[in-house]
Amino acid sequence: MKKHIAMMGIGIFVLTGCDKTARDVQNMREMVNGQVVEVEGSQDQYGYFPHLRLTFDENDKIQEVYFDYINSDAEKKSKDEEYNSNMQEKTGTDAEHAMIDLSEQLVNKQNLEDVEIIAGATQTSKEFIEMAAKAIENYKAGNTSHNNYGEGSEIIAAIQRGKGIVEENTSKYVNGGDGNS
Repeated sequence: MKKHIAMMGIGIFVLTGCDKTARDVQNMREMVNGQVVEVEGSQDQYGYFPHLRLTFDENDKIQEVYFDYINSDAEKKSKDEEYNSNMQEKTGTDAEHAMIDLSEQLVNKQNLEDVEIIAGATQTSKEFIEMAAKAIENYKAGNTSHNNYGEGSEIIAAIQRGKGIVEENTSKYVNGGDGNS
């Protein structure tokens, strides 16, 4: 069922604007297998939407976590120098390092209850835990999502070229939740 849902979701979204990498191609292969779940939260007071993507392996273990906040211009909070500088000054940490730490904790511990709140990034930590819980729940229910890739995208084209199928690229990213650093 996961494979069926994955294949249906591929053609739903038309996407615009980021560079594609080998990592994206690998993520797309996993998405085709129905192993990726994405969750987006409510916009924060700075205009960013939290975006979390969990990639599961064939044994249902969390293989990769992508977590960042994306604004309507596809800019990432983790790369907002002014925001991170202010946060570092006020709390002793910054959003980029907090998001990386939370993501690594979940991959390493494989148990959301073992993920520790990051001092100075309490709200980010709580949002991460809440979103990861929702993503895990969705995955267990077979509800995978694919809002970063579209049919005909460069990523799908790369996979198809690898299979001897060539298709014209017409779709691109729309949001910044691409997992690229």
